[in-house]
Amino acid sequence: MSNLHLLNNKSRKNNSRGFYIALGVCLIAVGVAAWTTYDSVVNYASPNEGTTSSAVTQHTNETVSGIKVFGTDSESSVAAPSKAEPSQAPSKAPSKAPSTAPSSVPAKQTTASVLTFTYPVGKDVLQKYSGENPVYSKTMKDWRVHTGVDFSAKLGDAVKAAADGTVKNVYTDDLNGNTIIIMHGNVETYYCGLKEMSVKKGAAVKQGQKIGTVGTVAFESTDAPHLHLAMKKSGKFIDPLSIIK
Repeated sequence: MSNLHLLNNKSRKNNSRGFYIALGVCLIAVGVAAWTTYDSVVNYASPNEGTTSSAVTQHTNETVSGIKVFGTDSESSVAAPSKAEPSQAPSKAPSKAPSTAPSSVPAKQTTASVLTFTYPVGKDVLQKYSGENPVYSKTMKDWRVHTGVDFSAKLGDAVKAAADGTVKNVYTDDLNGNTIIIMHGNVETYYCGLKEMSVKKGAAVKQGQKIGTVGTVAFESTDAPHLHLAMKKSGKFIDPLSIIK
């Protein structure tokens, strides 16, 4: 019985010794692991002189996304970026709005009444305007163009201004006889073969105003009494009947 007790005590001692040995081995292993980890960290953070990590070198003094990384041999630190001066965008000069010149107000224009021409005597036509086609003259016994219209009338009948205008000239011609020229803008009217002339040069006349009486046209004296009316527009003869209403 005593021997059995002794064996049990001896077994307990052996078990206790094994436990402590295992515990010691575990502590040593933990210490080695801790040292290895620490050494790795220190070596990574502080590389030996002359040994340069390509990753660290690549990032040293390199600006990445606005952050500048600085590295040294003894330590690697990321410095907070210094407060960069705000990049001043070129001041955009305010676009000068095009000055709109005030639209000039057109001067008030006087609307001139449409100039119309009326018959200076009766409407019966003795000889028409021939334009560039010559007609035979019984008085002159030759062929010549007839530059006006002969309106049949009696000697002494009143001759009236065909439109408002200004007397340009009053004269006597060997072929046309007593003649009055009246200006109506760019149109001139010639009243030829008058017996009496009632207006003077420069006088203003109104449409229908009496300016003289029917007489004799020298180069048409063999024809029946009439008024020879000629018209020029912009310096060229035109057919009076083309504008008389």
